[in-house]
Amino acid sequence: MGLLGRQLNLERESEDSLLLALSTLTFTTSLLAGYQESGIGRLISLPLFGIEFHLISTPVWIISGILCLLCLQQLFHKIWTHGVWLIGIYWLTAFGTTLLFVMFDQGYVWFVASLILLFLAIFIMYWMVLEIYALRHNIIREVPEASSLSLSDWLLSVPSFFISTFISYYYYSKLYLQEDGWFTFGFASEGYLIFQFLMFFSGMYILYIPQSLLGDYLEYSDLDINTSFNVDREKVEKRLLDYTKSVDDGKIQATLVDLYKMAEGDGETWSQLGEFYPDWSVEEVKLFITMLEELSEK
Repeated sequence: MGLLGRQLNLERESEDSLLLALSTLTFTTSLLAGYQESGIGRLISLPLFGIEFHLISTPVWIISGILCLLCLQQLFHKIWTHGVWLIGIYWLTAFGTTLLFVMFDQGYVWFVASLILLFLAIFIMYWMVLEIYALRHNIIREVPEASSLSLSDWLLSVPSFFISTFISYYYYSKLYLQEDGWFTFGFASEGYLIFQFLMFFSGMYILYIPQSLLGDYLEYSDLDINTSFNVDREKVEKRLLDYTKSVDDGKIQATLVDLYKMAEGDGETWSQLGEFYPDWSVEEVKLFITMLEELSEK
């Protein structure tokens, strides 16, 4: 259960559906607020910094974008530390494409800078693929029966994120320059919006597939991502059942403080409390933390 589910007392599936709707809504709001040529609201200038922004559309663009990222983080919480590479790919591609088509006639420096940004985006995309496959390899090494997990279709979909971002900002560049370009057919504005949505949904697909395939083998809590599967769930559930026979909030919080230290691998805490958790792995401690946190919220 994520943050939103805890606040609204939702099941995980209902929370995921709500997060999907909210992320799409906030992305659409941010996109429409940001691409308006004339903006919304009065134009405010900051002469000292040379910045101009619209009183309504600019804050809406920024706030909605941040809310969208927060919703996506909660929706893909198990894989987010790997998926955050998509943010870097997006912005490097956006700046590189814009420089390439807007500043191409201003000298070779801008042309070279744009190519560097685009190659960096491609390198990060390649690095993200390596990380996801390394994650799959580690899972298979720990859990041999997971060898059937296949990411072939996912691998083919990854370049679509880069290509959609590149094309959308090509259209944006032509929209900014107010000129026709290749394949715009006079619809640069519509092309920009369409490929922004294609980029957004391809990004969600890129995060969804690893989480749906590998998520069950990832960490049980949000402490970190760990591919070890050394967990006896029945043993942990039995301890929780014994624990609930005489429990209060103060006792839960005190226990959680010690468990957090054990989960982080604190040697002193393990030496002091290890006798109460004989033959427990770090992953089992983290699973117990998750169960206690859910118990304390009831």
